[in-house]
Amino acid sequence: MLAAVLALVVGNGEMNASALIKQSWAATHVVAHRGASAYAPENTLAAFEKAIESKADAAECDVHMSKDGVPFVIHDATLKRTFQAEGSVKDLNADDLMRLGVPTLAEYIRVLKGKCVQVIEIKDGVNVVEATAREVLLAGTEKETIIFSFNAAFVKEAKERLPEVPAIWLVSKKYEAGEFGALTLAKLDCRADGVGFPYGNVSSELASYLRRDRVPLFVWTVPPGAEIDRLKGLKVNFIITNHPTDVRSQLGL
Repeated sequence: MLAAVLALVVGNGEMNASALIKQSWAATHVVAHRGASAYAPENTLAAFEKAIESKADAAECDVHMSKDGVPFVIHDATLKRTFQAEGSVKDLNADDLMRLGVPTLAEYIRVLKGKCVQVIEIKDGVNVVEATAREVLLAGTEKETIIFSFNAAFVKEAKERLPEVPAIWLVSKKYEAGEFGALTLAKLDCRADGVGFPYGNVSSELASYLRRDRVPLFVWTVPPGAEIDRLKGLKVNFIITNHPTDVRSQLGL
């Protein structure tokens, strides 16, 4: 266990995302979804602190852009569900969002830097990929970052701007065995380093196909219980969960 932990740390204490992905071929790893969002409100600095406490291998966040071009950590395009406020993120300036308590991407990085691999899901907004890349470069956290997006064009742009940073294409579609070739072509087209699927869409055939081709597989959003055992048996690379402490315990970590 000590050797595994040390393998994630390079240089001056930075976490190493590429080393984490390499380790995931030997054992399933855990990503805290929107922070450890079962233990603290999602996408808050408290949730990311809880992710660190839970010993999650990585902590995922979501990014939207403010009206004045600042990347903020929030899942929805609007504020109503998580901040009980009216309006869209894209229509508010950074000062307004900070007054409401929405964390900036820079704050998220500062909390996790050197402590937990950062998984940044790029959602939407004008120049959102450029702004995300800028924050990563300013923080010097390229080696400890993984980029996620459902938007294949964003994945491709992220690889152009941050070529050393693993980029994962998130896929909602359920692929049958006869469509696996099309999946591979689409992955290659957007230059993705891996793929992510909702757990209900991950069959044994899909997991085996991706593992054969050494394509890292991220699976979301999995609660503790029978699905954890099934996915562990399929040797998926990463389980994304709101309950990282409980899932780590179930995986025997």
